[in-house]
Amino acid sequence: MTHDQLTHDRAIEETGRPDIACLASTVISVINDKSDEGSQTIRPSMLRKMVSDCLSKTGHDAELLLSNLRDNRLVPEQLIDIYIPEAARTLGLMWAEDEITFAQVTIATARLQGLLTLLAIPWFTRISDPEDQISILVSLQVDDTHTLGPHVAIAQLRRLGASVRVLFGADSQTVVQMLSEDTYDLLMFSCSDTGALATIATMVRQIRYLTPDCPPVALGGLVLDLTDRVKERTGADLVTSDVRVAYKLCEKKRPKLKTVAK
Repeated sequence: MTHDQLTHDRAIEETGRPDIACLASTVISVINDKSDEGSQTIRPSMLRKMVSDCLSKTGHDAELLLSNLRDNRLVPEQLIDIYIPEAARTLGLMWAEDEITFAQVTIATARLQGLLTLLAIPWFTRISDPEDQISILVSLQVDDTHTLGPHVAIAQLRRLGASVRVLFGADSQTVVQMLSEDTYDLLMFSCSDTGALATIATMVRQIRYLTPDCPPVALGGLVLDLTDRVKERTGADLVTSDVRVAYKLCEKKRPKLKTVAK
């Protein structure tokens, strides 16, 4: 058993909160390039700087931090795909080992999300041919406190060229209304709490019943590291934390949809 897994198990035992403890051993349910090349290019000094700055008690200047990271030849893709998730994982480990408080983790994670917002701006306005652009509707669960991972995934989907609309705490009727007002290639749920799976399962059934041309349904998030049989329990067509897999599903389904339309 690895050190990370031991820390993860200890945190669950001591807190009774596996949804929080999961931060100690996973990179918050996002695509994180762990190829040999990606692992070798991460620079510990830059990771330490990011974590230290986000934990600072004397002030945090997001734009100044990003400027410094860029001066050290780190590009937005690296920061979003590798450094921000790895910084979140480091914070989780520090909390599980009693090096920092949960309040500090919460504040630092919010700061990481602020960095993400600044980094993702260029892709929010990406221009694509509407006829060719994949469109995805993302639904985040009400009271879900783990929002960093989904926002990283959303930024990555937009970088791939997808048009992404996000709903926060929407019920089935709201999702059905959105699906009736526009055409989407994928409906994606993000979940970090096993207790929310039953709610999502009910929503999926209702949405499919009320939406004749319901797009494929995908589900990702921290919950995938907390329990099993998520696909069977929710009725989702796809369960993954890799946005590339979700994007490829859209590409695979689109030609079939166009053929039917003709």
